[in-house]
Amino acid sequence: MSVAKKTATPKAGAAPKRDYDRRKKRGPVRKAARPFWKQPVLLGAIVLLLGCGGGGGWWAWREGWLVEAQNRLEAISHSVVGAITPFKLADVTVEGRDYVERADLLAALNVSRGDSLLGIDLQASRKRLEAIDWVEWATVERRLPDTLYVTMKERRAVAIWQNGSEYTLIDANGRTVRASRMPPGAEKLLLLGGPGAPDHVGDLLLLLTYEPTVAQQLRSAVWVGQRRWNLILNNGVEIWLPEEDAVAALQHLAKLDGQHKLLSREFGVVDLRLPDKLYLRKRNPGDGTPGPA
Repeated sequence: MSVAKKTATPKAGAAPKRDYDRRKKRGPVRKAARPFWKQPVLLGAIVLLLGCGGGGGWWAWREGWLVEAQNRLEAISHSVVGAITPFKLADVTVEGRDYVERADLLAALNVSRGDSLLGIDLQASRKRLEAIDWVEWATVERRLPDTLYVTMKERRAVAIWQNGSEYTLIDANGRTVRASRMPPGAEKLLLLGGPGAPDHVGDLLLLLTYEPTVAQQLRSAVWVGQRRWNLILNNGVEIWLPEEDAVAALQHLAKLDGQHKLLSREFGVVDLRLPDKLYLRKRNPGDGTPGPA
């Protein structure tokens, strides 16, 4: 006989009984990480590093470390370029050089045969060339594959300044032009005398443009008392110009000379220092020097 297993009938309204719990067990709950700006220790470390980096960078700049590093980097780059470049300097061609010494020119360019043509600083070379007394302006160009081409304009001397026993060439702007040799025709240049004469040579040249006949006869000029000129002609006649309105005085003299030949007669000095008055001083017999007034 078989025995049937009785199954209990659930009561009405009661929840059905489950054979097992279907809910999964939850793992441990993790706390969300806090942003770094809310972490005082980490934020403080970052601020400290930034502060040290900025301060250290400023201090390094102040001490010249960055400048020195930049200079070394440029030197290394130049040497690397020089090692790999096919354009090596073989020739320096100069146009317009008459009086600049070859040694001064090469020293200003600061180059040597075999240097990298691409590594030459053209602007720096030009500035050094224009620092030479004779040079008014210059240009420096690369002409591949191997030539450095220099064009220059030299200053032209218009006078020679005698300062004691020294003679110095002067250009139209009054700049002294030192030279190891005198240019051709220097004996025909105007001879200047007196302290400060080069500073006023431009005014003198302008004054002479008003009376070309006097300018053609002029041999030398002396700057007197830091205020006026004495002109000495080829025949030894001296013209003492006034401190003010020298142009009018010289024009008046030229008019009188055209009428009376004052500059070709026996007078040694024509004194124009006082306005509206003319004083003549005769030459001493024999030596031709100016006599007493």
